[in-house]
Amino acid sequence: MNVNERHIAILLSHREIYQADGAGAVTSCVRDMAVCSRYRERIVVMGDPVSTPFAETRFLPVTKAAWWYGRRTARYAQGAASAIRDLAPALVEVHNRPSYIERLKKVVPHIPVLLYLHNDPQSMRGFKTPAERLRVLQHVAAVVCVSGHIRGRLLDGLAAQALDQGLASKVHVVLNGVDTAMIAPCSNQPRRKEILFVGRLIPEKGSLLFAQAAVLARAQLPDWRFVMIGAWGFTNNESPREYERQVIAEMQKLGDQGEMTGYLPRREALHRLSSAAMSVIPSLWEEPCSLAVIEAMAAGCAVIAARRGGSPELIGDAGVLVDQDDPAQFAERMVQLALNPPVLEHWQHRARARASQSLDIHHASAALDAVREKYAG
Repeated sequence: MNVNERHIAILLSHREIYQADGAGAVTSCVRDMAVCSRYRERIVVMGDPVSTPFAETRFLPVTKAAWWYGRRTARYAQGAASAIRDLAPALVEVHNRPSYIERLKKVVPHIPVLLYLHNDPQSMRGFKTPAERLRVLQHVAAVVCVSGHIRGRLLDGLAAQALDQGLASKVHVVLNGVDTAMIAPCSNQPRRKEILFVGRLIPEKGSLLFAQAAVLARAQLPDWRFVMIGAWGFTNNESPREYERQVIAEMQKLGDQGEMTGYLPRREALHRLSSAAMSVIPSLWEEPCSLAVIEAMAAGCAVIAARRGGSPELIGDAGVLVDQDDPAQFAERMVQLALNPPVLEHWQHRARARASQSLDIHHASAALDAVREKYAG
């Protein structure tokens, strides 16, 4: 079998769920990119066994290696390496786990490996120091980063060495994308006077900040509603954590102006976005490449977001960026847009136009395929 016929193996990290029920942002990006790829028929996604994997691509469940390989993560990586050896693909894409690279290279030394970074590399095991990142860079064929921010974090502290060895040229930026034909403004009804937060109810996502901002804004927006979509995880069956209880208590102050839906499947959350006027993404961490931002823009919401991580790259001049982690600042921006319909409509149109032109999944997938082409033919 020549290189133009061999598979491209996409290895998810242990505990990623490759099915609609419970899929996180990384899995959603992998699935969407694969469906639009010109290599779709050659792609094999590998991950933990699931009951109903996405049907659009071939899925190969990973059987963990024997107990003597150590912890579950090590057993998973070893099991994946053995399956990849048997599959003999043209290229392996490892998502978010640089710690798998060394094990893979021992088992399949002649197969090129592409490392795909969705999160801050300096937070990853075996990748935190410049020396560790340099060593991995020397062993992989290429690295794909989901934003310039992540690329900068990867090369931080080793730029000179990487340039001297020609390693920086291995590192590519491919922004995430969404299907802007599927995620689009609802065309058969006016947009609702709703301001949405869509995301997990964890401190990093700023859900408490959103609730506090909504409480500050509500008196000036008596005919608007503030809607929080999400839970701590990807289910509504868990008991609330202390942080969630704080968020709930704050949202209850809104009375009839507030709504907490709990976790919703992605399709339902997108439906709510398609008819809402505004979406707020008040992240308290350096978002690598926020899918929430891209989805809100594609849905035609006016976007208010924290100026963090990769979000400014995504939004450009098509949304409102807030510099401070301050509920009053977010409340002020909500009120300014809500009370000025022409300005609100301007930001809605700008967001949708930017998503269609620059953040569509077909653009993103084509950019990724251009990186793959060198190795997969």
